[in-house]
Amino acid sequence: MSSTPTAGGRHLTLTVGPPAAGGTFVARHEGRVVFVRGSAPGETVTARLVDDPEQHANARFWRAEAVDVLEAGVDRVPTVWQEASVDGVGGAEWAHIALPAQRRIASEVMQELLRRAGVTSYPIEQVQVEPAPHDVDGLGSRTRVRFAVDEEGRVGMRGWRSHEVRDVGENPLAAQGIRDLRLGEWTAPEGTEAVDAVAPSAGPVSVVLVGRDLDPASLEIPESWGDADVAVRTGRGLVPLRGDGLVHERVGERLFSVSATGFWQGHRRAAELLSDVVQSVLKAPHGGSAWDLYGGVGLFAAIAAEQVGSEGAVVTVEGNRRASQLAQENLEDLPQVSTATADVADWVRARRGGVDVVVLDPPRNGAGAELIELLARTVRQRIVYVSCEPSTLARDLAVAEKAGWKVVDLRAFDLFPHTHHVESVTVLERA
Repeated sequence: MSSTPTAGGRHLTLTVGPPAAGGTFVARHEGRVVFVRGSAPGETVTARLVDDPEQHANARFWRAEAVDVLEAGVDRVPTVWQEASVDGVGGAEWAHIALPAQRRIASEVMQELLRRAGVTSYPIEQVQVEPAPHDVDGLGSRTRVRFAVDEEGRVGMRGWRSHEVRDVGENPLAAQGIRDLRLGEWTAPEGTEAVDAVAPSAGPVSVVLVGRDLDPASLEIPESWGDADVAVRTGRGLVPLRGDGLVHERVGERLFSVSATGFWQGHRRAAELLSDVVQSVLKAPHGGSAWDLYGGVGLFAAIAAEQVGSEGAVVTVEGNRRASQLAQENLEDLPQVSTATADVADWVRARRGGVDVVVLDPPRNGAGAELIELLARTVRQRIVYVSCEPSTLARDLAVAEKAGWKVVDLRAFDLFPHTHHVESVTVLERA
């Protein structure tokens, strides 16, 4: 492949091959691996190196961004978000790839991660990333968006591997309520480091300004925010200016209160979809016991409680104190549920006796070997593992297999359209 130094960074002509974890694609230059963003399988592109070859001469790999497509691949389509293209914002690295191809590529990545981890108890070729119900084009699906703010108060998003804040344009992946805020036309007050915008399923849009030294009194709420709830999060905590600092999400007949800065699934159909899947596979015995680990505000604990009934027992364990408090409030009509605010591994390690079933939904770094091994010794019937990161899921499943468990079901979902991210639900039983 040819190489040309330019003022904007060294440019390479590369033929792009298979996908890599993280949303890039693999090319090679003089034997060195180059991870290329903004490309697609089978393409020939001109790519600009992100890494300085002079400083990274001995690096095992380089990173690059495609700046010109010389021969397009069959999966390329016009981008759905121009501002996420070359030199644009991060967070939509596959916006130029057809949605069916995105899911095929994500499936290939997930299958390869499972193979490399050594998972053998489940036919890996059956793992296929499914779309969310009724998600035709993946647009308008994100109900939670964090915006960056530069020193001049301009609101946008950071570029790929960049600290520069860039314009988001129409931001087509965000829910309509978030786009209606027109944050890109607004100047944030001094001290604002980020802006969180939430479009919940029940209630008004919420806007939270984030900054350690931000003065809540300095905020003048613009007319474009309409009836949005507004809060400021500083080093001293969350200060509601309009509303109570909570957002409300409806799943089925149940309403969940969530802190405006707390965790909730970011796709408009995600909580409903994942709840339906967990409900179908958890199979907690009536009158039995269940743990909901990394339980957040109680989404899956509510499902377990329905299954064990009033004679059973459910414990939901969450490390975030505010989320744990809200879980207790959200589930106060279910006396069979108790809440614990604790580190999950510490809490499980301290238990005496077993439990029938467990559902866990850890953060991106996964459950980890210690917790998986603890659960392998403690759980009597079934573990349901909800994951947002295939690489750490694959690692943890391999640990579970070595501890005497097997994967009996694994479903993966495209809940982050136009990105490489995948959400999945895995069912484990004793081998």
